[in-house]
Amino acid sequence: MPIVEVPGAQLSYDVAGDPADPAIVFVHAGVATRAMWDPQFVDLARDHYVIRYDTRGYGESHGEDVQFADRHDLIAVLDALGVERATFVGGSRGGRIALDAALDEPSRVTGLVTIGSTPGGQDQDGATALELEMLAQMKEASEAGDVDLLVRIEVAYWDLGPSRDVDDVDPEFLQRAIELNATAAHWDFAGLDQPLDPPAIARLHEITVPALVVVGELDVTESKLGYELLMDGLPNAEGLRFADSAHLPSVERAEQFTSDLRAWLGAHAL
Repeated sequence: MPIVEVPGAQLSYDVAGDPADPAIVFVHAGVATRAMWDPQFVDLARDHYVIRYDTRGYGESHGEDVQFADRHDLIAVLDALGVERATFVGGSRGGRIALDAALDEPSRVTGLVTIGSTPGGQDQDGATALELEMLAQMKEASEAGDVDLLVRIEVAYWDLGPSRDVDDVDPEFLQRAIELNATAAHWDFAGLDQPLDPPAIARLHEITVPALVVVGELDVTESKLGYELLMDGLPNAEGLRFADSAHLPSVERAEQFTSDLRAWLGAHAL
């Protein structure tokens, strides 16, 4: 298992494809690991140099109780592989990391894709009563140390979306969502991410590379508001909405998402 050594952590990663081809780096969601990108990782390696890694404190990337910045870790992975520039693709918090890295190191990004993401500094207001209830349940489960219950609630909230229950989704997707979540966060990880200052929400106009902003219509209010903010704030943004998915359309609707991503990459010669 290849590892990038960074101060206070070891970041596990995978690469595929020809290093001479255009590079893409995938950053996973908080309810998953780098394995969420399995379909895209295999498909895009045909004509891209594809990189994915577990962020610090997730999956196979272990970290110490130190201050760090997720955006710096992303760039450190590129540096370790000798990649000067890449398209950044991030799901949920991975999209927020990609946004921050694009602002911090603009010369390193050629294109940007976010999925169900919110920019740093976004106001958290607007949640529905049901969403607030489920968030409170998550907090209670976390404080009680009941990881199994927390995983079930997180999958219901994020992967299914508050408007669906387990009978409304493909059983294989449900099982995959549980697997990805259960192996994601290290619940005892105590490292402290240092946010971008000023936050991304006030600086989106600085990201001038082509951007694809993706959201599932069944996602939570926070993500749908984030979609609107990114569409309004990114100068070269194109939108893509999935009517039949929530927070992880790249997993739930992998074939369609990969096809759409390929079309966008081709249109922008990325």
